[in-house]
Amino acid sequence: MPSFSRPAGRPLSTPTSRLVLANFLLVVCFTATYFVGLIGCATYQLGADALAVSALVVLINVTLVVGGALAGVVTDRVGPRVTLMASLAGFALTGVFALIMPLSYPMLAVASALEGLADGFCGTAASAYPRFLADRPRELKRMNSLCGTAVSAAVIAGPLIGGAVTTLATNQACFATIPVASLLAAGLVWATPEAPGTVGEWRADHAAGESPAVREGFWCQLAEGVRVTFSRRILRTLFLLYFLGFFAYGAFDSLESLFYRDVLCVGGEWMGWLSACAGVGATAGSLLVLRVSTRRLTLGTLSALLLVTGVGSMVYVGTADVAVAVAGQLITGLGFGAMRPVKDTILQRSCDVSYVGRVTAVMNAGTNSAGTLPLLVAPLLANVLGVQGTLLAASAVVATLAAAFLLITRHDGENDANGRGAC
Repeated sequence: MPSFSRPAGRPLSTPTSRLVLANFLLVVCFTATYFVGLIGCATYQLGADALAVSALVVLINVTLVVGGALAGVVTDRVGPRVTLMASLAGFALTGVFALIMPLSYPMLAVASALEGLADGFCGTAASAYPRFLADRPRELKRMNSLCGTAVSAAVIAGPLIGGAVTTLATNQACFATIPVASLLAAGLVWATPEAPGTVGEWRADHAAGESPAVREGFWCQLAEGVRVTFSRRILRTLFLLYFLGFFAYGAFDSLESLFYRDVLCVGGEWMGWLSACAGVGATAGSLLVLRVSTRRLTLGTLSALLLVTGVGSMVYVGTADVAVAVAGQLITGLGFGAMRPVKDTILQRSCDVSYVGRVTAVMNAGTNSAGTLPLLVAPLLANVLGVQGTLLAASAVVATLAAAFLLITRHDGENDANGRGAC
């Protein structure tokens, strides 16, 4: 397969540069509005309690899973370019809705569902995109690291934008970032077609006049993505590592804003400032992956990075001191920022391009659904352990699970590094 991602002299003159900026804009949409906007409106403007905030996060997680799962099949059928453009258009409409409608809890519920659905589609298509542009492991590592760096930079920029807008206006005004950023991203995606022959078998069958709906139904293709994921050891372990590793982090989605308000005793704008600190760490982590040998991008490395996030989270929520929380966010962000490109590279080199959309969807569904049960339990635990105690316990669970995975995968480096193959 020819590589479409060679660097050139002019900005945005290559598919890689356009995809990197599109990823940045997409995540700016989400990070400026999810925590600071949706949860911030509920916590600070509506005075919602932990159960009400948890309900919003459950809703957005469920729709993220649904959107991501559906996007996997669509991406393998028509390619990530069309999938991502249509999803970004829907994202823009969601932002307009959340901006102009009167603020109420039902409005936030509808906005949460629509934002989760749109981001689920966008996230799956964007994560799969590099495999549709190149297939060499070193090039995949470079593209995934640069896209991960863009995502991490957006985790800085998005909350800073959200925090600044909240300082000048209200949390609801953050939603203005969605239509602007998503439409700019759609223009970049339009200019970035896939490499020839990478969209999969569906397009060839369609060109030959054979109906894919007759030959293989949508739900059968979706089930095939699950079968592929769990039939290959590397992909199966990758799924379990992310699912179990992120399980406890669901408690953060429902309690973190209350930790800011009731433990750190800071205003709503700090939801943006501290999230931006995590983005600084994540940017450093993503760039660090560029310096790591492709052979070192293994399940063992991924487990070690998950351990970093668990320890960092314990520092983050372990005191009522904002300065310590900043340090914890930097450490946690470092681990998260490096995890994304490592995970995406392992997945893409271990899976044939005709399945990469569906396997990516299964991975994202596992990650997004992992935190749903803790969301339901966290408010009850907070009544017993307190908000801070619950978050500290959740962080310790992540660190413990990561250590267990590190022991299990410590001998898998050679197999992971050479684990390419048709799923």
